[in-house]
This record gives sequence, structure tokens and C-alpha cells, in this order.
Amino acid sequence: MFKKLNPGTKAGAKAAPVVRPLIEYLQEQNKLLDEIGRVLSQENKALSGRDAEAINELSQKKSRLMLTLQQNDQKIKLHPDAAKLKTDFVKHVQVLKLKLAECKRRNEVNGRLIRLCQSSCRRLSAVLMGVRDKMTKSMTYTDKGGISANGLQRLNIQA
Repeated sequence: MFKKLNPGTKAGAKAAPVVRPLIEYLQEQNKLLDEIGRVLSQENKALSGRDAEAINELSQKKSRLMLTLQQNDQKIKLHPDAAKLKTDFVKHVQVLKLKLAECKRRNEVNGRLIRLCQSSCRRLSAVLMGVRDKMTKSMTYTDKGGISANGLQRLNIQA
């Protein structure tokens, strides 16, 4: 019924969030960037193979990973030892920046692949609509009101 208070804690006071060491956040960012890289590779394969189900799953996974990456980045910026990023942890930060740049490049490649797939689908759709239109133009009605589509059968080629 009543919350047990730690000695020195006032009623209604919230406990301060535990701040992990900065290196742990950097290591987590490194793991996240590695995982994003793997997801981007899988996404590229799924796009090339036009595996819509896999593309959807990978897109959601990539979004979750990127959100976690952004949240950790915010924690790093607000960390009490954030100044050490420019001194003690400069090499770690450089590695993370290189990995992030590579992930961005691979994401751009996948974006171009998506646009190419969309363009290809639009061209195929236009071709199919053209074929459909030609077929409908050759449709006629029978004396009983039924539809007769003798399009190719009505062609007469004499060569």
C-alpha cells in the first residue's frame, strides 16, 4: 500500500536515472551500426530479388535500429562526460562516424534501387494497360449480349 522509501529519499521524489559510462554508449552505437549495416545488405538482396515481404520486415527493423541509434546519440550528447568525446574517445567517435557514413551510402544505394524498381513497375503497368486497351477495342458483343474478344484471331496476315 505504501511505497518503501530509501533512507534520504523524500516522499514523491523521483530517483535520478542511472548514467552508464560513456564507453558503454559508444560500444552500443558500434553494435547498432554493425546491425544496421547487416540489415542494409539484406535489404539490398531483398530489393534485387523483389521479395516484398522481406523488404517490409527489414524496413521496420531498420527503422527500430535507427530510432535506438538516435536515442543513444541523445544520451551521449547529454552525458556528463560528453567533453571526453573530443579527447579520450576521439578514435571511437571517428570509427562510429565512418560506419555511419558507410550506412548512409548503402541506404542511398538501396533508395536508388527502390526508385528503379518503382520505375520498372510503372513501365510494366503502362505496357499491360496498353495491351488491355487493345484487347478491349477488339471486343465485340454477340447476338445474345455476350462479350467476344477475338482480337488476335481476327487478324489476317498474308505473307
